[in-house]
Amino acid sequence: MPLAGRRDPDRSSLPVVAERYGYPKGQRIPEHSHRRGQLMFVTSGGLRVQTRRGYWTIPPGRACWVPCGLNHIAEYPQAAELAVAYVRADLCEMLPSDCRVLNLGALLRELVIAAYDFGWDYGIDSHEARAMLVLIGEIGRQSSAPLFIPEGRDNRLRRVTAFLHRHPDDKRSLEEWASQVGASARTLARLFRSETGLSFSQWRQQLHLTRAVEMLLEGASVTQVAYALGYASPGSFSAMFARSMGEPPSLYCRARHGALGVDGQESLY
Repeated sequence: MPLAGRRDPDRSSLPVVAERYGYPKGQRIPEHSHRRGQLMFVTSGGLRVQTRRGYWTIPPGRACWVPCGLNHIAEYPQAAELAVAYVRADLCEMLPSDCRVLNLGALLRELVIAAYDFGWDYGIDSHEARAMLVLIGEIGRQSSAPLFIPEGRDNRLRRVTAFLHRHPDDKRSLEEWASQVGASARTLARLFRSETGLSFSQWRQQLHLTRAVEMLLEGASVTQVAYALGYASPGSFSAMFARSMGEPPSLYCRARHGALGVDGQESLY
């Protein structure tokens, strides 16, 4: 759904077209879809994408892949800048069929920025078109970041997850939660597995990871985040974060001070 005054990528016949966007804190784009696939590269701030399956959190330096035709909502918990590459539907067949957060390699970052510089009128047999085919191939080669919170439908399950969204520092065990929602521990464990694909402890860790990223981008210290999420010490939180994300949470503290460009330096746009 293009915003007023913006070009509609769904009207282009080129393999890839790209735009750069800026959004204020709190901006929410209502549920919509595109005929093209979207690679939404966040260069500063933060993005949250929601579908019926759950929520994805995208920090600077990473991207969200949104497949063709998928209804989604985009929210901006921080003021954000994005470079978005739109991939023609017939070229998405070999790309992921679900939403995901991608760890972009250097080549794909450069190609997303180049896609914007190429404009919307390059030749279909040009060097630019061939470069965009490389961009498409690179999307499928990127690893995923564990920044997704799946949501189930069962009312008992949702009572647990809704409370933990509001109180991520809650430390109750699965057995304690089962007695609260009128289910056996075995039933609640089965619901988490069948409806979210995760165990209860894995789901709670995903919640902690995504909430930590958002808090760090807002300027909270590692210590503040650790205690807000119920960890016994900043060290135990940092160990979990580094184990899951491949880098310590202190890097996210630094990322909020400037936009992340293709080389890790401050972006010029």
